Amino acid sequence: DVDKKISESINRLINKFQKNPNIFFTEPDLHSYLYHNLYTTKMESTTTDDKITNSVHREYPTNFRYSKKTMKENGLRKIGKRGNSDLVILNSDFIKTNSLRSVSSRHLPDVEKRSKTESLYQKEVHSVIEMKYVTTNSKSYLDEVSNDNLKLCYGLKYQKFDAYNLVFCNVKYKRKSELECRVKNTDNRITCMLISAYYENDKITSE
Repeated sequence: DVDKKISESINRLINKFQKNPNIFFTEPDLHSYLYHNLYTTKMESTTTDDKITNSVHREYPTNFRYSKKTMKENGLRKIGKRGNSDLVILNSDFIKTNSLRSVSSRHLPDVEKRSKTESLYQKEVHSVIEMKYVTTNSKSYLDEVSNDNLKLCYGLKYQKFDAYNLVFCNVKYKRKSELECRVKNTDNRITCMLISAYYENDKITSE
């Protein structure tokens, strides 16, 4: 049921964007629409300290530290900083067997403690979704897409989850061939897609 819900929600976002890309001004707009599609009370679970939370969360902390400048990963060693995933779907069993504080994953000691039980630690997250919104012809988007893919690969070193990198583009991007190359050369454990929709001569071109 969770896999079906994720697939339907992503497809709904893609269809909405391709029909009218101007609905989404910013990347957070895309995040919010996907979150809205995913959210359901069926994904709510109760923690060990009797707190109810949902499996779907935005800006969830990564389970590793890294340098955002060099993209060098450092595991849980106290070098660099933890980042945030755009959107995650947590496994309900993880929520049910931990306190709310631990599930929120904000405090590194909680993460370190959980990581010692590898068989359980690997099953905390069901899916991680990264998104990028190309709205100008800036070359920086190329590295940003690659960095998101790399961040997902780092997470997959420690946990097993379904990884997505959804790249939306609402302009006739001048570096499209290079962007497509970055998308196609993604690690095969990651579902990476380029969704393009923009106005040209008052008509929407969707790709």
